[in-house]
Amino acid sequence: MFSTSPIWLKGIHGPPSSVVAQSYPDDDRIKAGPLSEDIYQLDVKSYPEPNKQPSTDHSEVQSVLRLLDFSKIPSIQPRKVKDWTLDVSKYDVAHDPDCWWSATVCKKPKVKYIPEDIYMCPRKGDWGLNYDDGPYKAWWPTTEKDKEYDQPRLYNYLLQHGKQKATLFFVGSNVLKFPAAAIRALNDGHVLCSHTWSHPQMTTLTDAEVVAQLYWTQKVIKETTGVTPKCWRPPYGDVDDRVRAIAWQMGMRTILWDQDSFDWNLSGGHISAKQHENSNETIIMSEKWLPRIQKSFRVMPIHQCNNDPHPYWEESWVYPTLKEQSETHKSSDKKVKFVDNSSRDKDETLVTSLARKFDINLATLLPFTVITIAYFIA
Repeated sequence: MFSTSPIWLKGIHGPPSSVVAQSYPDDDRIKAGPLSEDIYQLDVKSYPEPNKQPSTDHSEVQSVLRLLDFSKIPSIQPRKVKDWTLDVSKYDVAHDPDCWWSATVCKKPKVKYIPEDIYMCPRKGDWGLNYDDGPYKAWWPTTEKDKEYDQPRLYNYLLQHGKQKATLFFVGSNVLKFPAAAIRALNDGHVLCSHTWSHPQMTTLTDAEVVAQLYWTQKVIKETTGVTPKCWRPPYGDVDDRVRAIAWQMGMRTILWDQDSFDWNLSGGHISAKQHENSNETIIMSEKWLPRIQKSFRVMPIHQCNNDPHPYWEESWVYPTLKEQSETHKSSDKKVKFVDNSSRDKDETLVTSLARKFDINLATLLPFTVITIAYFIA
């Protein structure tokens, strides 16, 4: 079964070309600066309440449910939460019948028609730059200092540091509340992907609830920017073959990251990073890291490091590939200096070793769980 463009979004149109780009933008025309917050307004009342599980009874959700082939979606019961965490105690970890990432870090579905999750940059030395949970804006309580970290601060920073592009996993509720930032992100040439409507643990939801989470996020991104992402990331990485199958039938491939965050040995593989744009602290840390990472790695969006120029169903959007990246960044062929962990404590965490490599204050890094780094064995 092939993933197809969501036909339920065909009647949804984004803003005009005077507001949002209709194809990959020319870098020379991208400028840093403030947002025009009144650039485009959505009908907020036509959407579910932000940060809440959307109703499954809504006619639009029901229309999507009727179009899915549930005979090809595994009959897996929603997972249970115990003591605020997913209960994996009764799951068959040894055989992992459902490719449940939260229990086994499985990324290759057992359902044959679903492709393997994207979780790595295949080429050594590539860094897949990506940020979850945006677009960011402090809502409550806020001071003038807090507002300094609202978008487009990070987007301006990326632009001013090599016109750096990234993959942005947007929460639908945040797009609804802050559409101007989503438009700016697309206009700057970043890749937009779905990160659900209200950021739940997806395997705990019913089939209909999963559809509602994905549908409303698809719709708000499409109505705000005009693009239909082929990509999504489950919050907390919580996904199994039931949820993957629903997402795939809704036109999206799952993107994760590598969970093996201990005994970091960069010389053995390739790296990518899962970062956030959801607080002042995460913005500060991202700004501190980026220049140092750029000195040692070829930094690019996830789709580019996987040589996929088509992250959306709209054919007018064609992103740069590895070929364009290599031609644009000739200096990226320099030797990469990796961390040598051979003499370190085996229990030393990835965060600790990365903090040492980039001279980051660990006391600042750990309390906020600012960033999760992952490495990938080829």
